[in-house]
Amino acid sequence: MSAYPYQIVNVFAEQRFGGNPLAVFTAAQGLSDDDMQLIARQFNLSETVFLLPGDSEACASLRIFTPGHELPFAGHPTIGSAAVLHALHGLGDQFTLRTRAGLIAIRVQDGIFRLTAPAAQQRAANLAPEMAAAMLGLAPQDIAAAPVWVNAGSEQLLIALASRDAVLRARPQYELFMQHATLRPGRSIAYLWHEADHLATVRLFFEQQGGLVEDPGTGSACANLGGWCVLNGKGPLCWRVEQGEVLARPNVLYLEVDAAQAVHVGGRVMPLAQGMFRLP
Repeated sequence: MSAYPYQIVNVFAEQRFGGNPLAVFTAAQGLSDDDMQLIARQFNLSETVFLLPGDSEACASLRIFTPGHELPFAGHPTIGSAAVLHALHGLGDQFTLRTRAGLIAIRVQDGIFRLTAPAAQQRAANLAPEMAAAMLGLAPQDIAAAPVWVNAGSEQLLIALASRDAVLRARPQYELFMQHATLRPGRSIAYLWHEADHLATVRLFFEQQGGLVEDPGTGSACANLGGWCVLNGKGPLCWRVEQGEVLARPNVLYLEVDAAQAVHVGGRVMPLAQGMFRLP
């Protein structure tokens, strides 16, 4: 029987039981791809991370799995893993992690772990505002701009809404969502957002096992939002991003676009539990 240590942390948490839970396997050597996928399914969290030894460029390599598939990059697993590694190994305030999407720089300041996102690309979604509104259970006037696909490591459909209230009122319709928010078979995802006075209210929905799931806190989508801002001439900026209100699971993210147009996404991480996972 083999045993693998893991930790449970809440990422983007600023209060007890806030944030987005994450399982981090701190020494995943010896686990096969199938093992990782099945363990992620067993934990049934939005993501589970498996840490592997680093190299000359990164202090660790990350494998990130949802219950259904592997992701090349995801924000809350990367930031949660950074916090676990920082505590375990006494890392400094700047270090680098390797994901399947490439190297991710990490900076720690005042208890907030920040990643620097890859440069983003954007393409039209060819989704009329009226159809976007119907897909989200909203009125056409609730849609603030044409939806776009944005990719800063993990491509997602971004839809700007006209008010915070519209973000919170959205009730996506499954059939329309699958028709208009599908990137490829098995990947249907949309991020709703509104910003006013440096405060963004956001929600993310994705298809999983025949239903729509809402994620309480999504770093990759926040990175895409920062990428959208860069591509559309908005910045420098510093936004507080709030997610998870409808789920009664408050998440707080910090989005920065600096003068060099680099996008940084950060949050606090609270450790909760640790244990051993045994495979017969």
